[in-house]
Amino acid sequence: MRATVNHYEIPAHDPERAARFYQEVFGWSIEPRPWVGGAYFAIRGSEGPPGGGEHAGIRGGLLGWGDGSIPHPLLVIHVDGVELSDFLRRIEAAGGAIDQPATPINAMGSFARFRDTEGNLLGIWQELQPS
Repeated sequence: MRATVNHYEIPAHDPERAARFYQEVFGWSIEPRPWVGGAYFAIRGSEGPPGGGEHAGIRGGLLGWGDGSIPHPLLVIHVDGVELSDFLRRIEAAGGAIDQPATPINAMGSFARFRDTEGNLLGIWQELQPS
């Protein structure tokens, strides 16, 4: 079983405007990606410290939240080795709450959101396993 904070998502009322902002300010590579819920942009920051090294940072996403219900960036934990539904049951058994049930995303994987025991909102993602 593996569970790693692997990416973040930044909500935006105007994702195109926000994409331009992050490109201009930080020089990040931001590319549109197919998504079931509207505009989504993949973010790739710099490739790490000058001279290389293993600390290139984690990748991210920029997406629109039409209703503004999630006003803060979201950490997303990538999981494998155990079915996503099992992780969701574990979250509830440990006192957390499911905020969004597992939702398939194209042919890439499934995504859910949950709140920990302190009310923090986090995402959980599982890629589809090759058949």
